[in-house]
Amino acid sequence: MKITFAVLAATLQFVTARPEKPNIVLLLTDDISARELPLYGSTTWTDPFREDTSDPAQQAHMPVLDRLAREGCWVETTWAATVCSPSRAMMMTGRYAHLHKWWNNKDKGMVTRANGKQEVWPLYESSPLQLGHLAQKAGYGTFWAGKTQMAGDLDRFGFDEGCFTPGSLSDRDNPYTDFKHVPTMVAGEKILLCADTGKPVDTYWQHGWYFYPHVKLLNPGGKKGYHWWPDSEESRAQFGPQTYGPDVELDFAFDYLERQVQEEKPFFIYHCSHLGHDAYDWLHPESKSSWPGTPVVTWNGQGYERREVKITGNKGNYDTHGTVTEPGMHRHLNYLDYQVWQYLQKFEELGIADNTLFIFTSDNGSGGYGKNSPDRQKGTHVPLIIHGKGLSKKGKQEILVNLSDFLPTLAELTGYEIPIDYEHNGKSLVPFLYGEEEQHRDWIYAYYFGKQLIRGHKVMKDARDKWWDVSAVPGDLISFPEITDWKQISPAHRTERARLEAILPSFDLYESAHDAPGTKAERLFTASGKRIKAPVKLSPEKSPDGLQAAGAPIDLFAQGDFSEWTIQGKPVAGGWTIADGVVHLKPQGGNLLSKRSFKNFELSFEWKVSEGGNSGVKYRCQKSLGPEYQILDDEKHPAGKNPRQRTGGLYEIQARLHDNCYRPAGEWNTSRIVAKNKSLAHWLNGKQVVAIKIGSPEWNEAYGASKFAKLPDFGLKAGNLLLQDHGNEVWFRNVKVRKLKPHKKNAQ
Repeated sequence: MKITFAVLAATLQFVTARPEKPNIVLLLTDDISARELPLYGSTTWTDPFREDTSDPAQQAHMPVLDRLAREGCWVETTWAATVCSPSRAMMMTGRYAHLHKWWNNKDKGMVTRANGKQEVWPLYESSPLQLGHLAQKAGYGTFWAGKTQMAGDLDRFGFDEGCFTPGSLSDRDNPYTDFKHVPTMVAGEKILLCADTGKPVDTYWQHGWYFYPHVKLLNPGGKKGYHWWPDSEESRAQFGPQTYGPDVELDFAFDYLERQVQEEKPFFIYHCSHLGHDAYDWLHPESKSSWPGTPVVTWNGQGYERREVKITGNKGNYDTHGTVTEPGMHRHLNYLDYQVWQYLQKFEELGIADNTLFIFTSDNGSGGYGKNSPDRQKGTHVPLIIHGKGLSKKGKQEILVNLSDFLPTLAELTGYEIPIDYEHNGKSLVPFLYGEEEQHRDWIYAYYFGKQLIRGHKVMKDARDKWWDVSAVPGDLISFPEITDWKQISPAHRTERARLEAILPSFDLYESAHDAPGTKAERLFTASGKRIKAPVKLSPEKSPDGLQAAGAPIDLFAQGDFSEWTIQGKPVAGGWTIADGVVHLKPQGGNLLSKRSFKNFELSFEWKVSEGGNSGVKYRCQKSLGPEYQILDDEKHPAGKNPRQRTGGLYEIQARLHDNCYRPAGEWNTSRIVAKNKSLAHWLNGKQVVAIKIGSPEWNEAYGASKFAKLPDFGLKAGNLLLQDHGNEVWFRNVKVRKLKPHKKNAQ
């Protein structure tokens, strides 16, 4: 398949109307830091040998993306994870690693199958609603191109068709190209041989995805199947060392979107380019650069021209006849700019430019500089450019974005409503992009094995547990001042740090929930990413904060009675009843108080409240007073006007962090409370809605102004659980608690 483009000028005019069910193209590039794009204004970027440079000759030239950033918008601070697989998992699932379990490229959660064997837990099992799935459910055609980096069956990720240049080490049966490495044993030592030359190579094991690429098609043309390409006499006759993988990906993507346009159906293209990723240079085996050259493209001021590639030779001795550039990261960026231009020409050609949203980003920092780095935001800071009709924002946007945000963003754009009980960690960009909101997030988050990274607008914690002042952007985008003396930092900085510290325990499940539920796999890495020489089995109940689960959860109504509860020390009677596992309160039954006392615990429960009703679940109670998980009919109870008294919030202390996550009166809601020492967290229908630390500035301010201010040690001591009678009908079920206790070595 060969597609030829005329040189067209794609112009865009601002309109205020948001397109209905727009086509969406999401171009996810590979290993490209924000600093590599001239748009971001960094004083340094990456040279062909993985070192920092300020040489203009080694900087990319990207006129098309520069224009899209002006006419659309670009985001100053977007975070991925620190390396490929976890970032792609975050992008596709809208979740952090505590849910999808992909902590690092070589450290992924395992699942135990019925036959007892363990394997990597596929994302479509841990997270069954992903970008492709929701687009399909919204009536979109879906196409996946390029690199997958996924485990399991590729036809289970929600894509109708795909063209993959996988570079997968399992692809050993490709009969069409010998640009691949073959492991072998020589004198008892494992070495890699280049299949093209038969000679040993000093690199990582890989198969070609640039020139003479390995290509597989998923359901090509709608025909079920997964097979190697070229797959016809014509394509086999044209295939050779001059065939360039990124071109093949785009050809098949264009063929798909043309068919969708002909059928008048919206489409979602998820294009995961390899461009930006280092690779063995099959055409120049002696090259020391990490980024092989690309076909030569030239910008003439109006459009791009591409020189036809000519490559002759064999077995490592090739002549490119001046049709392939010299190596370097900047050459990959230039070719990406050319491919973005090709997308724009195709949109104009098909008459869909006004109804197509284009998104450009990357999966992690550049090789040699940021990829898999725990240092500051070297590994996480990626570019983000968004372009399309109807955007209310133009140019530079000083906001914070996580790759997890694209799941709810695409859901809102496509018109699909994510089930309220499907937990994800994203926040839709639509209100910001198309509305009047001036900010998007207060914080962003990432992970490096079991170490956590988090930043706000003023401070940042990296995966080495160092804190940085990020209130101003340095010239190289990374030389932030380290914070070593918090007394010398502003109160606003300290307040934000306390807020971020309160959020972290909610996601800190590397030790306690590393694998799929019910699986205890051998661990290969420590939380800081150091390989364990002799893999050991760790209890899945351990956690790095010095707490571990003390046995299985306790069902507090397991006996179908109130044997675990009292009302002011007396047996339960009156308004409380149990039937079919449902606990029901009619008014004036009194507060239910647990006989057991808890300090560090995890409590899960389901509840529903009557119309206009009010109730709550209190914990660590001293004489019936303690922190309260508020339960309320927000719409019809007068207290719903007060943000700190709405459902899911920590009553009078912290307002619910997310809206639109509770079900109305009469419908069941799912809730969870986790109390770990001074950290308190609430969840409502899968979304975390409270994260606060006792003693933090935020706590002190709210607590000091509340009716609890005169209670010393409020919320700090072990205490009872309380199900509140506030004069309205309320129902509970599946009320289960699990104690968390210190490890013996941490016990005092």
